[in-house]
Amino acid sequence: MHVKNTHTVGYLQMDVKYLTPELTGLPWTCFEYAVIDIYSRYKEVVILNHLDEDGAIASLLEIIPKLPFKSLFLQTDNGLEFQTRFRTFVKGLGMEYHYIHKRTPNENAVIERSFRTDQDEFLYRLEMPPQNYDELRIWFANWIREYNYERPHLGINLQTPYEVVANVMSD
Repeated sequence: MHVKNTHTVGYLQMDVKYLTPELTGLPWTCFEYAVIDIYSRYKEVVILNHLDEDGAIASLLEIIPKLPFKSLFLQTDNGLEFQTRFRTFVKGLGMEYHYIHKRTPNENAVIERSFRTDQDEFLYRLEMPPQNYDELRIWFANWIREYNYERPHLGINLQTPYEVVANVMSD
């Protein structure tokens, strides 16, 4: 779904970013499962050490209760982690589900841009590598809190994602 077609919160994009040793300083690759609201840019993340449908389902189970609004719609790419079992799971949550068209990552532009922000403003600025996977998860949670509640975003008129959500919820 395109940004211009959303006029309220609850329309989500989901994707996974590979967190390679070059990005994190850890000796192995782990995976950032992320969900972002297209309208408000409110984002939640789960870091896991595996990439598969089980990981996608587990991360969505962890993320959905954290969102401060009802989730209506989910859009993903066609990755192997987002196939039949995942699709069935999402529909079981009462959400509408759509894949982007093949080879068109720009249809998931909001989540892709947020990954770039994570990379530029968090991962590239780590002063030292995390001691372990759990420490990376804690640091990432702190970054996402800043992203949602403190950092102004150009795409939403220099508001924070939470300010946009709060404005929508108060109407």
